[in-house]
Amino acid sequence: MLDATVSLLEESYMVTVSDIATRTGFETATVARALEALAPDFVDFRKTTTGGDPTFWYVLKVTPQARSAVGQWPTPDSFVTKLSAELSAAASQEPDAERKSLLSYAARLIGDTLREAAVRAAGQVLAPAMGPAMPVSTPSAPPSDEPLPLAEAARAAASAASGSHSSPAATPSSPPGTPSSLGGTRSASGAQSSS
Repeated sequence: MLDATVSLLEESYMVTVSDIATRTGFETATVARALEALAPDFVDFRKTTTGGDPTFWYVLKVTPQARSAVGQWPTPDSFVTKLSAELSAAASQEPDAERKSLLSYAARLIGDTLREAAVRAAGQVLAPAMGPAMPVSTPSAPPSDEPLPLAEAARAAASAASGSHSSPAATPSSPPGTPSSLGGTRSASGAQSSS
């Protein structure tokens, strides 16, 4: 029912109970009861004055939790998996050897070496949109410091791998060999500076 509602809202600005009934094969009364149960956490369900006939009652929108529940909104873990896969795919298509190596390295950092930190960072990024019901995977031991943004975590790991032991709170530099075309560096506060 929820999957059909989310899909239909991709096609229209609002979806009636009869639209959902047609898509799912359920009776309109069954659809209306299901939508009442899903409101307000998953759907914005509106009842019009129709003398109790639910045919033209409608869903105006769905929540991010609804999209997550039907797989249309990423969890932090699925986001990190997808990001790592996309970086690997980009590396396989990259003709420049240096950029290819950096993309492969970034994919390994995010998908393996720094996965827990990346999942925490993705949770922080996705959480404001998702609200309190956001499913966030967290490591068993809490981090000693505040979670680093994903880009900061990747730069800190690259610095550590190259033998540099600068503090994550300091302004990180780009990993050795990073082409200047990738943009400048980003300070711990998130401000972009040119290289």
